[in-house]
Amino acid sequence: MKTKLIMPVILFFALLANVVSAQSADDVVNKFIEARGGKAKWDQLTSLKMTGNIDIGPNMKAPFTILMKDKTKFRFEMEIQGMKMIQALDGDSGWAIVPFGGKKDPERMSPDDVKTAQEQADYTGDLYDYKKKGNTVELLGKEDMEGTETYKLKVTKKNQDVIYIYLDANTYLTLKETSKHKFKDKEVEGSSLPSNYKDVNGYKFPFVMEMRGSDEDSNGQSMTIETVEVNPKIDNTLFVMPPVASAVEPPKDSK
Repeated sequence: MKTKLIMPVILFFALLANVVSAQSADDVVNKFIEARGGKAKWDQLTSLKMTGNIDIGPNMKAPFTILMKDKTKFRFEMEIQGMKMIQALDGDSGWAIVPFGGKKDPERMSPDDVKTAQEQADYTGDLYDYKKKGNTVELLGKEDMEGTETYKLKVTKKNQDVIYIYLDANTYLTLKETSKHKFKDKEVEGSSLPSNYKDVNGYKFPFVMEMRGSDEDSNGQSMTIETVEVNPKIDNTLFVMPPVASAVEPPKDSK
């Protein structure tokens, strides 16, 4: 009789382990959201403005401005040697002005670039309301990261892209994200390491972001944020593609 009970008992504890694992993943995600300011605060966030500098080379910094609105609009401006590069998204439509090489007119983004911009436009991130976004989250356990204990989460997005998020086991703030996704028929790997978190109107934002091409790549770009504005008024026209100068009819000479 006891032998017959072994298999049901094993199955019961296996199912119980899956339930505990799922609850643990949600518990970690909830603590992450609380550490960033809480769901009630993030539900009220409708727009963001950030300014700072990006290290683009030895002793070279490029000032930038980022505008985000309604999780569907995004604008990035960066000035290099007096030239301003702009990338912008307005819902499903994206455009860019890349002035290098004498280009001055805006051009439509490729579908891959639009997809990337849409992910950047969602300032709440992949863990916030992840189920509504069609994402799944797995807690893979704890992992040491340069002497800091972290929770390792695997996020499978609705489009099947996979990212790994490492949260500080004490603060529940993100220490690292790694991702692999297809971009223009190539698999692109990258990682970001946010740090120097500061409180802004009850929200926690990282003020330093190091970006690397891969885990083995020791060289990358560092973004330093100087100001963050929460819920500023942003004109929607800033996200709309301006007319192409060559397509605009020049004014007629008055006689």
